[in-house]
Amino acid sequence: MPSFSSGRALIAAVMERYRALSAYSDVGQVSTRLRNGEHVLTFETTADAGGNFRFTFQSPHPYWPLRHKVTTHIVGRAQGQSYLYSLTSSGQARLENIAELRSGVAAATGISAGAAHTIAGLLYADVGGWTFANLKRPRRRAPRVVDGVLCHRITGLQGRTPVVVYVGVEDLLLRKFADRKSRAVEVRRHVDVDRARPPEHFEMPGSNKG
Repeated sequence: MPSFSSGRALIAAVMERYRALSAYSDVGQVSTRLRNGEHVLTFETTADAGGNFRFTFQSPHPYWPLRHKVTTHIVGRAQGQSYLYSLTSSGQARLENIAELRSGVAAATGISAGAAHTIAGLLYADVGGWTFANLKRPRRRAPRVVDGVLCHRITGLQGRTPVVVYVGVEDLLLRKFADRKSRAVEVRRHVDVDRARPPEHFEMPGSNKG
């Protein structure tokens, strides 16, 4: 088990780990407790060392009685071209080319309860914005098991918001992120860094290539 002298040293090792990956994928969800129940957003992330990226998430309608109406969103980058895509439950699709991935991630961050930025910010320096490296007052706490994986547990501040971050002890990959202010819990499962996806996986929806 790797040892770290401080929470800041652990954070640096996690950032270095993500920036060196040749492939990445996960599936997960963000659960947020609201007055009228729990809002659950599901997502899938894939990326490669060439800069290709795809974050797909399903967002239920914000009005509780209409939660069965789900919109699919994708923010991605394929061969240097970034895009935003959405498909409503009624079948209405929208595709937008954007100049930079950071703009697409920023646009998707709010509606994805922050999940669009979590891994993108770890993988790519050009995404910008808040990343794990910006955690204020990081403190290492007693390890916890998340979905069968023993994890380092780090507490700190995201701006003024208390958060808890869980990263695997052996692989230094993020498994859970909890925001104590909004009561949102982001969990990532089936994390894989060995299986590269073919280039066509990252292409814009509706592309005729491949």
